[in-house]
Amino acid sequence: METVLTQTVEKAAELLAQGAVVAIPTETVYGLAANALDPVAVEKIFLLKNRPKADPLIVHISGIDALESLGIAPPLWAERLMRLFWPGPLTILLPKSKIIPDIVTAGLPRVALRAPAHPLMRALLQAVPFPLAAPSANPFGHTSPTTAAHVLAYFQGHIPLVLDGGPCSVGIESTIIGEENGRFILYRPGAIPSEALEEALGHKLLPKSNASSPTAIHAPGQFLRHYSPRKPLLYGWRMPPLEPKASIILHTTEESLSHPYLHILSPTGSPQEAAHRLYAALHQADLEPTEYILVQRVSSLEGLREALHDRLRRASVRAIFTIGHSNHSWADFLALLRRYEVEVLVDIRKQPYSKYSPHFSQALMQKALHEAGIAYEWQPNPKRLNFTLARVLSGYQHIALLCAEGEPHRCHRYRLSDELSQQGLVVLHILPEGRLELHRAPISLPLGENS
Repeated sequence: METVLTQTVEKAAELLAQGAVVAIPTETVYGLAANALDPVAVEKIFLLKNRPKADPLIVHISGIDALESLGIAPPLWAERLMRLFWPGPLTILLPKSKIIPDIVTAGLPRVALRAPAHPLMRALLQAVPFPLAAPSANPFGHTSPTTAAHVLAYFQGHIPLVLDGGPCSVGIESTIIGEENGRFILYRPGAIPSEALEEALGHKLLPKSNASSPTAIHAPGQFLRHYSPRKPLLYGWRMPPLEPKASIILHTTEESLSHPYLHILSPTGSPQEAAHRLYAALHQADLEPTEYILVQRVSSLEGLREALHDRLRRASVRAIFTIGHSNHSWADFLALLRRYEVEVLVDIRKQPYSKYSPHFSQALMQKALHEAGIAYEWQPNPKRLNFTLARVLSGYQHIALLCAEGEPHRCHRYRLSDELSQQGLVVLHILPEGRLELHRAPISLPLGENS
């Protein structure tokens, strides 16, 4: 199949009327659109994206006047928000009518509705006599596209047309809200800050933006893992180390830094600029000759930064560092822990003492770590390690396993790293010279040896 790149709305409308799926621009991200009233056409979206049928879609309409034809009468609170924020990046959950196919809402009793602001998308909605179901134009779980080129990289040859509306002006998905039992719920933070919605409603929004299983899904975009690049992304650094094998993403910085794969989302510190550039930076990082991505944490959760934090948290991996102390001085070892912002050290050595360096004996080391503000756990029993890790992963972000002593790279021979990788964790080895090495299971060999 040839994929045509065009700005001609009429051609896109013609294909949609024939039951095809086409890519369309919105002010937030590009979407894969189909006739929302045609369940056969909608199913093609799920197949193209490999999207679980339990994840509902957003239905795009021209505006509040289009609701009557769908058999939907908005309550007063929803009508007020529509008149204030539509067209724009706000999605509202409302009770569905029989006109909306169940596949669109994943069998749920409410439908997610939005009136986009992008001029090409608005022209397209005027050109077709039906609403458009349109999730983001990416394979399920991957980074959302904000240019036509991003869409082509995903779906070249798989869809007939990409309607090219240029780079998305907002660059981050819509805010999703609804009402449950008289309470207003924030299902997904997005381009419209929750503070603006709370002011309009006169009520606080209660968050319900996570879903631990498909049965807990209430709205689009609630899966815990989402928006992920192909490379492992480690989010939450105060200041990511400038690792040679990493792409580095900073929200802003006042320092003059030198790194070949450094992305600064907003030199001025503007969250709007950072949101506009975020997905483009992730796409670019995926193309760079690096092995993983390190992303600075969002400075606060106010305004649009709440949505930035949400997307990066969902895009990130669960990671474990390993480290062996070899013959380090305590000062050098502590410098490594601080460089990689280690919050808790899990000691998995079988003996609570060091035959090489007395200052790495358990009692002395635990006291020194406490003084440095780093938590300490000792778990010499391999059968109990998973329980220990599950507990510390729930409370800490940067966790290091102290797994060997004496031989600088001994950790890399441990099958434990392979096992942790197979459990879905990303393992990075802190090397004695002060750099990160991504573990690629199965390795089970020291560095420098061939498999």
